[in-house]
Amino acid sequence: MVRHLIFIVNDNTWNEHNKVGIAGINDGIAKKDSKTYKKGEIIPKARQGAISEVSGIRPGDVIYFNRMGSKEHPPELLGIYKATSRAYYDPSSLYQGAIYVKENLPFRIEFECLHNFKNPINIDEIWILKDKGKIWTLQQSRGDAVGVHACIGITKLEAEIINRLFVANNLTEAAPPDYLSKRVGLGLTNINKQELPLNFKEDRTGQLHYEAVLESLMLDDFADGKHKEIFGDYDEFIHYVPTGSRKEIDILLIKYDGDEIVWYQILELKSSTFTMGELQRLIDYEKWFIETKAETPLQVHPVGIAYNFNKDVIDFVKGRERYRERPIRLIKYSFNSSTKQIDLKVVV
Repeated sequence: MVRHLIFIVNDNTWNEHNKVGIAGINDGIAKKDSKTYKKGEIIPKARQGAISEVSGIRPGDVIYFNRMGSKEHPPELLGIYKATSRAYYDPSSLYQGAIYVKENLPFRIEFECLHNFKNPINIDEIWILKDKGKIWTLQQSRGDAVGVHACIGITKLEAEIINRLFVANNLTEAAPPDYLSKRVGLGLTNINKQELPLNFKEDRTGQLHYEAVLESLMLDDFADGKHKEIFGDYDEFIHYVPTGSRKEIDILLIKYDGDEIVWYQILELKSSTFTMGELQRLIDYEKWFIETKAETPLQVHPVGIAYNFNKDVIDFVKGRERYRERPIRLIKYSFNSSTKQIDLKVVV
């Protein structure tokens, strides 16, 4: 399946990205001194969260670049590009002489240009469509939270709207740049592409310490079409989907019939024990989807995924089922430290 992604950049980093066809996002580095971390030191939890943003990217995924505003231009969307690699870790300078993309942006993706449009899309045009409900997954806050550079996902329906805006704003397009030749010319033929440094620390056997690592493993599995015996024949998955309450859904699965959405599955993940707090959050997400997105409650399926579940959570879910209310599924995960994979088992 093809994902649709937006990388947040600024003028300086975009110029370097665009020079060689390689994009990068921030590492989880402390911006200032604190009681726990010194400025410039890697914050383990933040690093794992950053990695999860690029997990599950595959060659062929469509990429747009959200270039933040500057004195020269307003915030704007650049496109249309395509990933040509999986995400990898490279803490070296993007190329010899690169000033802005160095060890600070080590989680990288190679890309090529599908359509070289001269005229970008002013982000104000996107926000207008957001107000009309046409665009709803795009957000700016994630880039602000992570440290300017981030990667977010959008639905294929939103991507189709954005593509039409690009065509409407550009009567013609130029020949795409040959990034591969540029990389060869700069001696980037043997990039040291290291695996993403996921921290597989376990709090107990099978229980991951970092929730973001669980998210990364789930996203990689979804990119490979796994777990359909549990989740059904999903067509799309999106990470960190914003809701009206300014919170984010961990993972959203979508099933399509052409350009019509058949169902949504809302996944709330917990690396340890799923409590009533997580359950209430999941129910809030369910209500938001029913009220704002779905045509009928039948389309919305809430799912809790955790290492284990509190008894009151299980009792509530079973009670809700007895009263014939919308079912909530609970799925237990277990991490296999030998294979670095997760196994899933339906609890309720």
